[in-house]
Amino acid sequence: MAESVIFYIFAAIIAGSALMMVVSRNMFHSALWLAAALFGVAAVFVLLNAYFLAGVQVLIYIGAVVVLTIFVINLTKEITGKEAKQLNRQVVPAVITSLLTFSLIMLAMLKTDWATRIAQKTAEDKTAIIGKLLLTDFVVPFEAVSVLLLAALVGAIVIVAKDDNGEKQ
Repeated sequence: MAESVIFYIFAAIIAGSALMMVVSRNMFHSALWLAAALFGVAAVFVLLNAYFLAGVQVLIYIGAVVVLTIFVINLTKEITGKEAKQLNRQVVPAVITSLLTFSLIMLAMLKTDWATRIAQKTAEDKTAIIGKLLLTDFVVPFEAVSVLLLAALVGAIVIVAKDDNGEKQ
C-alpha cells in the first residue's frame, strides 16, 4: 500500500514536471523541469528495485544530458546574443502527435498481461540481464543510438564553430 502511494506521488511529480517543461517559456527553466522529471523516473526505478537503471538515469540523463543541455543553452545565448523563439505554428500537429502517442502507450499498457509479466520475474541479477541484452539482442539499436548521438555532437560543433571574424569556418 505504501509503495503504491509513493509511486503515485512520483508519478504526479513526473507528470507535473513534464507538463511544466513543455509549457515553460524559458528554455533554461524547461531544462530544469526536465531534470526534475528524470529524477522522478529514477525514483520509480528505485521502487521497482532496479537500482542499476536508477543509477544510470541519474548519472547519464540528469548528470550528463541535462547539464549538457543547460551548457548549450547558455553557450547559444552568448554566441547569438538573442533569445530563441519558444513558440511556433506547429501546435496542431504537435497536439495530434501527442494524442496519438498517448493512445498507443495506453493501448499497449491495457493489452499487456501484467500479472504474467510480474510472475515471470527471475532471481537473476537485473544488471546482468541488461548487459546481456545490450550485447546480444539490442546491439544494433544500441550502436545506432551511439552513432546518432555522435552525429548530433558533430552537427552542434559545426553550427557553433566560427572564427575570430564571426564567419563560419
